[in-house]
Amino acid sequence: MTDKTPSTDTGLDAMPDPDVNPSASGPMPRGFKRFRRTRPFWGSLILLWSSWLIGSSMLSKQLDFTIFAAFGNQTLPPVLISFTMASAALIAMFMPSQRTFPGIVSVALAIAALPLANLGGLIIGTVAGVTGGALIVAWTPYTEEQLTKMAEKDARKRARKQARKQSRRPAQSGATA
Repeated sequence: MTDKTPSTDTGLDAMPDPDVNPSASGPMPRGFKRFRRTRPFWGSLILLWSSWLIGSSMLSKQLDFTIFAAFGNQTLPPVLISFTMASAALIAMFMPSQRTFPGIVSVALAIAALPLANLGGLIIGTVAGVTGGALIVAWTPYTEEQLTKMAEKDARKRARKQARKQSRRPAQSGATA
């Protein structure tokens, strides 16, 4: 006996079932493209770069993230700010439903890095931190309809590319014969 109840798999990688919802036909984007579209990817990436800029001044000259042995009033705040901003970026990246608080905290830390961390990574780190935090807070997830439209567009693009590849193949084999 087959069960005709709708699938309860509603995660990010769930495939639409055409039997349950006929308008949800077509493959969903997979892999990295799906990952990038379903979370604040660019804001998190900019925030990670900003945390590296702010923290790299207090790390070793080779930039291999070995911390100086001499901790003090001037070395601890940039490292703490850097690691906190990096963790906020990773939280926003891998837990997109919890993106608002890490985004707000990262903007506040980027501004606090100006007086505490060598002008906030020579001001570039502060600007990048505020930009990345703002992108994280402003990001909104796509609806399933939007993701389905994107998947259909990607499928059409792949089909056109495959058709072009197939149309070129006989012309190339005829030229070599």
